[in-house]
Amino acid sequence: MNTYTYSYKTDSTKEIIGRVYALDLFEAQIKIAMVKKLSIENITKLFEIKKSLSSEKNVRTYQN
Repeated sequence: MNTYTYSYKTDSTKEIIGRVYALDLFEAQIKIAMVKKLSIENITKLFEIKKSLSSEKNVRTYQN
């Protein structure tokens, strides 16, 4: 399984808003479509989906 992250295409900072575990990009699109309750066509229009590399530091941290 690979980790796929997604962000809004219109967001200039490309902040990651979610991640899914999937075998390939198509499965990731299906899972995101289920979460967002949108069609796969709309998912591809609204979100940039990319395979996350293990070396990337994508995890948001919060301080109290």
